[in-house]
Amino acid sequence: LIRFLEATAMSDTKSWGGSDYLLEDCMKILLKDLDAEKKKALDSLGEALTKSGHKDVPTAFLIRFLEATSFDATKAFEKVTVFLKWYTDSKIGELTMEKEPKANLIMQKCIPHSVTNGCDNDGNPVYIELTGKIQCALLAANISKEDFINCHSWGMQQMLAKANESAKKTGKPIRKITMITDLQDIGFSHRAGLPYISATMSHDDLYYPKFVGKIYIVNGGYLFPLVWSTLKPYMPQWIIDSVEVVGDAKTEMPKYFPKETLPPEYGGSGAEIKVLDTSDLKSAAATTYDGEELTEENIAAGDKLEITIDAENRAGTFGWYFISEGDYDIGFSVSVEEKDGTVVEARKYDKLITDKGTYTSKGPCKVTLTWDNSYSFLTSKTIKFYASVAEVNNAQ
Repeated sequence: LIRFLEATAMSDTKSWGGSDYLLEDCMKILLKDLDAEKKKALDSLGEALTKSGHKDVPTAFLIRFLEATSFDATKAFEKVTVFLKWYTDSKIGELTMEKEPKANLIMQKCIPHSVTNGCDNDGNPVYIELTGKIQCALLAANISKEDFINCHSWGMQQMLAKANESAKKTGKPIRKITMITDLQDIGFSHRAGLPYISATMSHDDLYYPKFVGKIYIVNGGYLFPLVWSTLKPYMPQWIIDSVEVVGDAKTEMPKYFPKETLPPEYGGSGAEIKVLDTSDLKSAAATTYDGEELTEENIAAGDKLEITIDAENRAGTFGWYFISEGDYDIGFSVSVEEKDGTVVEARKYDKLITDKGTYTSKGPCKVTLTWDNSYSFLTSKTIKFYASVAEVNNAQ
């Protein structure tokens, strides 16, 4: 069975991505020490996927979801089939280092971080983030949640590759990462990042479960209990269980990391985390976007705003953009009623700070954009937006 599983780990998986991204070296090491019950679950899951039409699924994918379900092959099958559809539809196997998303530069500027400082004492690659210095308003003004998640997926793929490289060096089955989250300068303005945190947590729980092994919180300060109570509802339990709050970073962090991995402010000799210039990014206070004039509206607490656009004569491509001022989220959705009465959700309801999108109708239709502040009891929201339509001349 071991020989079969090792062969599976190296089978025809080119369509899934490169060997480092598939943790092939890590899997070779892990399979040697897998106990009989876990091998049985792995074999069972592989057979079930083959029968359902999923051929040559990399062993790393199977192990990821088996470990997330305590090696329950039935539960893992349900999760991994959802993952495989997402992985294929989103072309995740193509997210190599050489194909970095264009929007990732915005991410780097708005979220100061490093993935190149090294590993912890156990060989796990380290991701360091200056969370308290994240420019939430700029992030919301310059990148959509979809592009944000795509960049995040690209980053997760690169960390997988680093884990496999560490497995080759250490001879250990490295398949997790360690996070250092620095909360210095965290404040109430960072609540604007909650929609992004929520989206990231949900995304990782579905597609990268338990990939983060340990999270060290440094420079929590007096606001940390409040920040923690705000964030916990957005986090799966396995992330909550991974958190360790560090007191004095300079004396405690070297217990867990080689000095060359840690920046000087954490008691090490490694590279400092750069905070990049953001002066070229679009401000949330802008009055235009992509050449379009923005309309400003105030939506009272408990109220909503609806804008309807009619394309009465022919099909059209509708475009929209909005941003909420003051780092406040607001419920947003776009529905389209086609001429035959069919209603399409062009943008499913979500609580957002900003959004941009398009929808091309099949024929004459009515588009309704809704900003919903009904869940807010005290806070009014000010939005800036545009909504436009360009007729399609070759409509069927």
